[in-house]
Amino acid sequence: VMVDNRPGAAGAVGIDLVAKAAADGYTLGVGGVGPLALLPTIDAKLPYDPARDLDIVAGLSKVDFILVARPGFPAATVAELIAKAKAEPGKITYSSAGVAGPQQLMIEHLAMLAGIKLFHVPFPGDNQAVAALTNGDVDIALAGAASALGLIKIGKLKALAAGNGRLPSLPDLPSVAEQTGFTDFMGYTWNVLVAPKGTPGAIVTRLSEAANDLARKREMAAKLEAIGLRPMPGSAREIADQVASDTAQYRRLIDLTGLRRE
Repeated sequence: VMVDNRPGAAGAVGIDLVAKAAADGYTLGVGGVGPLALLPTIDAKLPYDPARDLDIVAGLSKVDFILVARPGFPAATVAELIAKAKAEPGKITYSSAGVAGPQQLMIEHLAMLAGIKLFHVPFPGDNQAVAALTNGDVDIALAGAASALGLIKIGKLKALAAGNGRLPSLPDLPSVAEQTGFTDFMGYTWNVLVAPKGTPGAIVTRLSEAANDLARKREMAAKLEAIGLRPMPGSAREIADQVASDTAQYRRLIDLTGLRRE
C-alpha cells in the first residue's frame, strides 16, 4: 500500500482525487466528516459529490476530540473559558484544521450555546493547528486526541474538557457536556474508507470484511484507544447509514450556526 497524503481544504483535496480515480479497487481514500458531510452541504463549488462519486467501504475509527488550551492560558475549565470569553468578546483565538471543517463547526456551536464570540484561525491540518497552540500563537482548539494526548501528558497543552464522554487515557477529565450541560454538543468525528463510485462489489465486500476483522481484535482496539480513537465496525451498508445519519445532524448544526465557506 502506498500512502499519498494530500492535505488541504479540510480534506477535500484528497477526497477529490479519489472521486476522480478509476473504480478498479486500486485507489482508496480515508475520508472524515469534513469532506464527506460538511463541505458538500456548505460549498456549492465542491468538485465532487460523495453520494454521486464515492462508495463507502468500511468504518475505520471514531475520533475523540479534546478541548485544549496553550499552557499559559488563564482558564482550566470550560466554565472559566466561557467567563473569560464573555469578559473579552472576540479576543480569544482558536485554531482548527481548516475553514468550515468539523472543528470550526463544533467550536462555533459551543460558542453559540454559551453565548460567546471567539476568533477563528484556520490551518491546513490538525498537526499545524496543534503546533500553533504549543507555540502560544492561539489560545484554544478542539484537537483530535491522537494529536493532543502526548502533548497534554508532557505539559505542552492544557486539557479543558473531553469532547465526547470521558476518555480511557484521561479518565479524570470531564466532558464538555458534564461541565456545561450542553448535551447537544458533538465532540467526535469519524474516519471511513471510501472508493470511487462503481468499485466492484466483491472488492468492497472483501475490504469491508478485512476492516471488521481488525476492529474485532482486542489488541487493535487497545492501540486505537491509546491514541484517542475507537473502532468503527459494521458492514459497508451500516457504515453508509451512519454517515448519512451524522451528515443530517451536521446539517442541522450548520443551519443553527450559520457556518458557510467563502
